[in-house]
Amino acid sequence: MNVQTGSNAARWQSSPTPPALKLESDERWSTFEEVLNLLRFDGQVHGLSNGSLFRRRRLKAGQSALRMGQPFDGLYIVRLGALKTSMTHMDGAEHVLAFPMKGDLLGFDGVCKNKYLSEVVALTDCDLIRIPESDFFSPGRACNDIERMAYWAISREIVQEQTTYALTHSAKSEARVARFLRTQSERFAAMGYSPSRFTLPMTRRDIGNHLNVTLETVSRAFSALDSLGIISVERREIKILSLEALRKFENK
Repeated sequence: MNVQTGSNAARWQSSPTPPALKLESDERWSTFEEVLNLLRFDGQVHGLSNGSLFRRRRLKAGQSALRMGQPFDGLYIVRLGALKTSMTHMDGAEHVLAFPMKGDLLGFDGVCKNKYLSEVVALTDCDLIRIPESDFFSPGRACNDIERMAYWAISREIVQEQTTYALTHSAKSEARVARFLRTQSERFAAMGYSPSRFTLPMTRRDIGNHLNVTLETVSRAFSALDSLGIISVERREIKILSLEALRKFENK
């Protein structure tokens, strides 16, 4: 985070966001238990997969995790970092679908046609865990713990996408921005970080693309929420001063 001067220094002197990924770490594998914890899996398993290990994949900010048309080779779980999922249309226009973070699932759109249908790019340094296709789609396999976990996680992601679509198409433009911030607050809380102070890894332009509003609308909404004392904004640093007021603003 950039060093602030004057009164802003005191406001932002402690970072509320996850620590930076240490790329020098030698850890390259994750256990089944860690995967379950990352997904916040609340289903039942029989313990048959407890000895399974899954390879990690590291990315630096700006690198592609998955590309449109790339052959499907498995699912990926975000262990650290933040990414952007998007689709590019025939006319070259990009549409931002989601901003996956810790515990989110990537690549489930590749199951249908055996190739990934969206582009996933790292917004920060990232660490991903790969669940190989062979672990849950091999011929003749009975449903095991890994399959059960994968299907549960895919279902959760579909529900989240449906919820996001409903939220971004049913509210007024500036209310969508408020709702987005409230949702981000809940996501950071679920990851064990501060729900009231966090850094947005995405740009305002990407937020606008995701919410189907203009960049100017995003900036105007941020300014309005700041002037009303609902949030405090310093570049990408967000401090939610009143969650109740934020909820009221999004329902205007």
